[in-house]
Amino acid sequence: MKSTNVLFGLSLILAVMIMGGCATSQPKLTQEQILTQYAQVSSLDSAVKKSRSKGAELLAPESFSMVLDSLESAMDAARNNKKEQANRAAAEGLKLIEKVNRNVDGNRKILSEVLSARERAITAGVITLQAEKFTKLDEDLKATARLIEDGNIESAKQRRPRLFDGYTRLELTALKQGTSDLAKSAIANAKKQGAAEYAPKTLAQAEEEMALAVTILNADRTQTEKADVHAKRARWLAEKSAAITETVKDFDRRDYSMEDVVLWHQSQLQTVNEPLGGQLPFNESSDDVVFGLRNAIVQLKDAEDKSGKQLALTEKERQVLQQQELAQKEKFEKVQAMFNDNEANVYRQRQNVLISAFGFQFPSGQSEIQTENFPLMNKIIRAIKIFPDARIEVIGHTDATGSDKINQAISEARAEKVGKFLSEVGEIAQKRITTRGYGESRPVATNETAEGRAENRRVEIKIINE
Repeated sequence: MKSTNVLFGLSLILAVMIMGGCATSQPKLTQEQILTQYAQVSSLDSAVKKSRSKGAELLAPESFSMVLDSLESAMDAARNNKKEQANRAAAEGLKLIEKVNRNVDGNRKILSEVLSARERAITAGVITLQAEKFTKLDEDLKATARLIEDGNIESAKQRRPRLFDGYTRLELTALKQGTSDLAKSAIANAKKQGAAEYAPKTLAQAEEEMALAVTILNADRTQTEKADVHAKRARWLAEKSAAITETVKDFDRRDYSMEDVVLWHQSQLQTVNEPLGGQLPFNESSDDVVFGLRNAIVQLKDAEDKSGKQLALTEKERQVLQQQELAQKEKFEKVQAMFNDNEANVYRQRQNVLISAFGFQFPSGQSEIQTENFPLMNKIIRAIKIFPDARIEVIGHTDATGSDKINQAISEARAEKVGKFLSEVGEIAQKRITTRGYGESRPVATNETAEGRAENRRVEIKIINE
């Protein structure tokens, strides 16, 4: 009986060990698998990258550090297949990231002058030439940002002049050094970071460009511009080799396989593609993916260029139309000022001008232009000549005295006589002038009074610019 109990106990222990072995043998997920299988963790990872690109590490160091802790916790939990714990940590990080982005935007406004000085210093090459001093200043900048995050805005503002002066002095120091010095420092910095081991081809290209710059100067000290071209290229390649080195080191730290490297490369391409929308066809060859993405960007650029040209053209057209409108208005006002209230009313009809001349003294039933009407006719001629390219339409009207047939004939005759006067006396080309009559059909006043009938006995001169 005792041996049976012992045997049973050993069997139970063995079963527990087997079960424990099965539980612990479940493979851990890679980072790429985590980002594919855990939507919230992937969202937090993307949000962290965006915040980092906006300067969160510098401008919101305290809150951003908390977000990084949440991301690390979420990744660790997901790596060990602890789904609930991973999602909870990711959700906390996503809530915190909103605060980070607010802090970044707020601190950027408060520290705008300091940040501008910092950018100028970077452009001048201080990261290569004055790395230690630049890093120390950045630490001071982070401390200032933390003060703002904690609500000590006045204390932060008091630190601004010192930071601004520090970055400005670094910029001036860098500017005093030549392009060759910048390139040499960049190469030395790349070697210090391990580029000879991790990015030997790119580093070798940088050294070749530097050697070429030196050779040019040794041959002819006046060829500084030509030497600078190669020195700038050397600096760029050296900085590129340093960046490659950091990426490769990161792969080593994460123990990436070649597949992991390809998956990372694909995730970078997908990040580039995000603004365009959609999923890249990673089930196709890498060349096809890159070529397709390039075509999409080219199409977007072409559309942007076309839109820009259209906007420029539209703006130019708008300015031209505005100038034309102003000129047309000035001409109209000039014509309007020529006539008094007893001679004519002047109206603007879009681009056209209508002179309704009721100051003519036609004998009853006649169409001959009387001498007393010559001053009015001369004004009309001057008005027409303000618009040298316009067509002219002369329209005759009568009052309601007499029959319709007679009034129609009189209105046509009066229009023809005015048109002939414009042509023969005013020297306005006949082909520009047309005439017509409407008789009594279009009164502008009552025919029951002498004053009304006088207004209806009128000749209209329409200056047509459309």
